[in-house]
Amino acid sequence: MQLKLQRSQRSGFTGKVVFALNARIQLTPAEAELVRKYGLGKQTVYDSEVRRKHAETAVDAGQGRVGLLRGFTALAMAALALHVTVDSLVNGQHIETKSLDELLGAEAAVREACEKVKLYLETAATFDGREEIVEL
Repeated sequence: MQLKLQRSQRSGFTGKVVFALNARIQLTPAEAELVRKYGLGKQTVYDSEVRRKHAETAVDAGQGRVGLLRGFTALAMAALALHVTVDSLVNGQHIETKSLDELLGAEAAVREACEKVKLYLETAATFDGREEIVEL
């Protein structure tokens, strides 16, 4: 598996710089087969803290704890926050941010997500009947 990162920038509507990160993983044919075989494509490997908070607010709305409009707003905001799946990394994840600090945080999150994907694939490859001996 290879992670390919591409950074760029553009000017926003107000003239401020908007930083962008494109991240994509390239799987070997064997890794792609494991993703398909075990249905790992939809597996969430990272959700930003903002996304988790908005999702919790939306759930609370469904339980009558917050207003319905606030719940729908939270659900929409959660959809806009960073959510990384195996498929989104294979297809290419595009992230835009207004600060270098946020960009570095997003890049770290993508790298962490890729480590998790790598672990999933390594584990998936072991379901072939082999025996593992663990010294305790």
